[in-house]
Amino acid sequence: MIKSGGPFFYMGERCTIGAVISLKGLPYMVTVSHVFRHGEGDHLTVDGTKLTVTSILKYFDLALVELPLSCVFEITELGSAAELERAKLVNDIHSINCRVVNAGSSLLFLGFQCYNMPEPGDSGSPILQTGKVIGFMSSIMLDTCMGIAISSSIVRNLKSYEFSKKEL
Repeated sequence: MIKSGGPFFYMGERCTIGAVISLKGLPYMVTVSHVFRHGEGDHLTVDGTKLTVTSILKYFDLALVELPLSCVFEITELGSAAELERAKLVNDIHSINCRVVNAGSSLLFLGFQCYNMPEPGDSGSPILQTGKVIGFMSSIMLDTCMGIAISSSIVRNLKSYEFSKKEL
């Protein structure tokens, strides 16, 4: 099943699905765009199905991959970040506790325990609070034990925009 926190494979590397959303009545997988070398048109495999990156939101480090309706998927419940509250990075390998230090309109700043930091393969992993995805792991600063996540508000706001697949 294709769902938030699950794996996909790109050029032999394991990557993480941030969320599965419905957009204009079609299912899309959301992850960070920096894991792809070329962007739109790159090929990946998820749940045994070969797919293509549909759109890159380059200003937000997000990629969308349209899923065929024949796939089995679970739509992700998106939430809003509560500052100074606990959160958790979750994927199919592990979960890592953190705290939302600051929540802006497009980025979340996360504090991690210095002995339990995300790893490079955790890019795109969902960040959860109260069981809802509030963001997607984008980068970490090992020297300060801080991380930056893309806010789920970016994805929630996609539904209100008019665009073609190429313009996402």
